[in-house]
Amino acid sequence: MEPISVKAIARGPSGVLFLTNPRGELELPGGRPEVGESLEAALIREVREECGLVVTSATYVGSQSCEVVPGKRVLLVFYSCSITSDNPILGDEHTAFEWIDTNAAKPINMPSFYWNACAQEEHAPPSPNYAPMEATDYPLLTGNKDRQRLTLTSEIYNPATTEFLRSFTPSHGRILDVGCGHGQIAQWPAAHSPETAVTGLDNSPEQLLAAESSALAAGLGNIEFRQGDLTDLAKIFRSAPTFELITCRFTLLHIVRRDSAIRALLDLLTPSGTLVIEEPSLDSLFCVPRLTAFEQANAAIKAYGKTHGIDYDCIGDVWSFVTREDVNIRAARFSQPTIWQKQHKALVGLSFRQFSPRLVSTGILEIEQACRLQRTLDGDYMSDLFISGGLRTLQIAISADGASS
Repeated sequence: MEPISVKAIARGPSGVLFLTNPRGELELPGGRPEVGESLEAALIREVREECGLVVTSATYVGSQSCEVVPGKRVLLVFYSCSITSDNPILGDEHTAFEWIDTNAAKPINMPSFYWNACAQEEHAPPSPNYAPMEATDYPLLTGNKDRQRLTLTSEIYNPATTEFLRSFTPSHGRILDVGCGHGQIAQWPAAHSPETAVTGLDNSPEQLLAAESSALAAGLGNIEFRQGDLTDLAKIFRSAPTFELITCRFTLLHIVRRDSAIRALLDLLTPSGTLVIEEPSLDSLFCVPRLTAFEQANAAIKAYGKTHGIDYDCIGDVWSFVTREDVNIRAARFSQPTIWQKQHKALVGLSFRQFSPRLVSTGILEIEQACRLQRTLDGDYMSDLFISGGLRTLQIAISADGASS
């Protein structure tokens, strides 16, 4: 049987990433799986070792038996990959890297099978890993395009979230993370309680690909991801599985019928299970000293939600529901981080940049207004003169076993 080698087709602004091997040939990053290692895990490991880069998504393209050196054939398995940077840091196995424009002429020192694989990847149909979804009104980017914003969100809000979750995370049983995005929250209980089985649920196939890749890189074998809509849980979990813990963060603010969603989540709990909700109030954002552009950008985003029947200040909705329903409030608190480091302040400009096309198309802002606000958020706000408060969130843990305490 021929040995197997996984190869990453990673595209950057200038083309596909190729490395120069000791024979002077251009080759794709990658290598052989270790004993017991999956192809995807091997791909992630090899790209990190050879290039110092992290694979955030990987989609199978195809495989081919190739004569890599005279008399030696290897089964090459190709993946289309998203990576975290376009600035590789090479290991000891290669002498240089290049970004190759695959629409130009093939370099003379590149084997044809690599060139052909890149052409196949470029014209491949969408990955069949997840069924295509109908268009939604979700205003933010998904998948690798939103990696930076979600990474910053995690750095800012995860410490308080995981601190609150710690008291309610079981050592055994099943855990569900609703609206899992790139899987940052789902990974925490999977690592903290390795004998649990964690499921991440999201409506976006792009988010799920990023989440799966991240979990693979972290070596978490007790986590899976499923595609589905929070508003149709009965269709997703037809066998009525039950969970010891369900987490839901920054998800209810994007839907209209929050009461129905919370009831459906409570129905998925075991008798002793806990639902932990963390949702924000956009009214809580502030900047010191006051910055008009900061306030106007936030007001425009809130106005966009109203045009779709959504109030992004959803703390009141969540609290109103749990206090009038027959549920047990096990814990509740407010949390609000301080945003002062430049790398974290960039979250404000990133979020507004993603909303801007919707704000202009719905007539909330003129294009000149949006550009002016963006320049201020990317410029003045980023200086050391300003400090701001992040979203104030309501963190609440409830169970479905009686009156609140």
